Amino acid sequence: MKLLQLTFCTLLFAATTVHAFELSDISDRLFEDNATGIEGQLKDAAFEFKVDSALLRNKTLREGAHIVVSRNRNSVLIAGQAATEEIKNKVLSVVLSEAHLQWTQGDVNHVEPSNAQVCGEKASKMAANDRRRFNLKMAEECSTVNRFYNEVRVSTPISEVARSDDDLLRASIVNKLLHASIIDKAETIKVVVSDGYVYLLGDQLSQSTAQQATRFVNDMAGVEKVVPLFRF
Repeated sequence: MKLLQLTFCTLLFAATTVHAFELSDISDRLFEDNATGIEGQLKDAAFEFKVDSALLRNKTLREGAHIVVSRNRNSVLIAGQAATEEIKNKVLSVVLSEAHLQWTQGDVNHVEPSNAQVCGEKASKMAANDRRRFNLKMAEECSTVNRFYNEVRVSTPISEVARSDDDLLRASIVNKLLHASIIDKAETIKVVVSDGYVYLLGDQLSQSTAQQATRFVNDMAGVEKVVPLFRF
């Protein structure tokens, strides 16, 4: 009987250990952003909604700027217009704060979690179960975004009519890229349009496809300027 109990406890311990390992292994990947398809789109949309909400809650930004925030996996773009340099700086501050990001010295586009040493060094020194609990608690603050493009221009915010024109142009660009078979899925390239400026955001395509898409969009009517922000 004692032998049977010992065998059962051993098996139970082994099963628990395997389960704990699997959970910690999953949590270790929380700081990576390999999400694609619907999962990736949901993560991007949740990020954009959170930042847009923060911008709208600020009366100064709501009245003095028109900002478009877009995320594609590890990259974030803010574009649009701010009436003054002060408002532009405020927009940047709000977005970075909401995204739990800070600039990394030495690279104009590189960012990291605002508590990077906690997210990286401290978590890596913890035991598996402690690290799992820590990661689950800090997943939101430990952002996976590492590239940040600030394309906000100091100028009068565009009108509702102009915003509608931008929306139409964006839809047309995506539609024509698909029809030309340059991309096979709409989410392959995140197309952002603000006052005729077209920003192309993506890191899931080849360099030749990125160049082809840039040339194609540049030749389209209504496009003021194309700004490719691809990563390879």
